[in-house]
Amino acid sequence: MGSPSDLPLVSIIVPAYNAASTLARTLYSALAQTYRNVEVIVVDDGSSDATADIVRTVQEQDDRVVLVTQANAGVAAARNAAVERARGDYVAPLDADDLWHPTKIERQLSRLARQPDAVMVYCWSADIDGNEIVRERRLDVVRFEGDVLAPLLVANFIDTSSVPLIRKDAVAAAGGWDESLRACDAQGCEDWMLYVKLAAMGDILLEPAFLVGYRQSPDAMSRNFQRMRRSMELVHRAAKHSFPSLPHWVFRQSRAQFDHYMADLLREDGRLAASLRQRGLALLRDPAWLASRTARRRLKGWLRRRPAYPPAGGGSLPYADLDPEPAYFPPPDGWTRRRNRRLSSANLAATREI
Repeated sequence: MGSPSDLPLVSIIVPAYNAASTLARTLYSALAQTYRNVEVIVVDDGSSDATADIVRTVQEQDDRVVLVTQANAGVAAARNAAVERARGDYVAPLDADDLWHPTKIERQLSRLARQPDAVMVYCWSADIDGNEIVRERRLDVVRFEGDVLAPLLVANFIDTSSVPLIRKDAVAAAGGWDESLRACDAQGCEDWMLYVKLAAMGDILLEPAFLVGYRQSPDAMSRNFQRMRRSMELVHRAAKHSFPSLPHWVFRQSRAQFDHYMADLLREDGRLAASLRQRGLALLRDPAWLASRTARRRLKGWLRRRPAYPPAGGGSLPYADLDPEPAYFPPPDGWTRRRNRRLSSANLAATREI
């Protein structure tokens, strides 16, 4: 690898709203990347805590950090403001409470360099708690690559905002993150909407490793269930308009996946009756899900009153010590293989319209 100034610049964009409790750790994980030619643009989105002061302190230690301040306008507007200031050829979003493995950018950039027509590369994430302890590392991970429009509409397998590395010109061509969702009180799926637009523009690649620590918080935007549902419906409406050949069952399965996601969050919050109702809706929309290995594992977890996927390291492994590449992945089960073949057929029909 050449000197940093000879390499493409990567713009790491960090929207931050009252993020003082986690922001420093997040910024240090960005600055510790083995790929050194990065800038870190933090947009303080009208915080009332010490967010801006923390950024200034880190700036004194590393001049690659840039601080932008604005009145509170929401996460989509904050990311777009960061992209406007970005000088890099690539954009790497990072939420103000997540962590990166030191090799994330280097590995993803190398993957994109091998396929210059691709617009984005993603990786996998491991759930961490407030103490940066790994709580879940899913081994039934998705491996979608290439033309992934239909699979991405069924479920946002990119998972978290801190995962992708995106070509900046592709972000611009897609119009950035959609700020209108906030005006509709439908925040939550801005990332998903952008990924769908990007999937229609070119290939999406996978760097198969757990390179992101995804911090779980009871105050997360995804806990506002009604707002998240409105946001999901707007994604569906836009996709139906843009890709009328997509079969109805793609959206039905997407709603079922959303219901499962909401059921899991409700269960974590202790709202068991609401969780069961949401699970019932999911099964009415997609009863075949019961044949999947994921369903069997979750059922065992519910019966034993413990997570379907045991925490890595017995529940005490710090994210910094996590091996991003597990030695074993279970092969896809029959249900997954059949569903993926069906999604490939739906994808082919939709992409003929692009």
